[in-house]
Amino acid sequence: MEYNDLMQQAEDYDRKMCRTKDINVVDCLTYEDRDAIAKIVDARVAKEYGFDYPFKWSFRCSGYFIC
Repeated sequence: MEYNDLMQQAEDYDRKMCRTKDINVVDCLTYEDRDAIAKIVDARVAKEYGFDYPFKWSFRCSGYFIC
């Protein structure tokens, strides 16, 4: 199946479900927002699991509008 066919299927599905395409919510966050979220995650992971090993993580968040 061609890429354009797949994209058309995705658009048709979104239209049927009355929603827009997915957006990357993280792009809307400022550096300060991201820093605050990182501090919260780091503190809660440290509280739950301790500091025995280095902890690396990533953050993805997407959303869509209902039309």
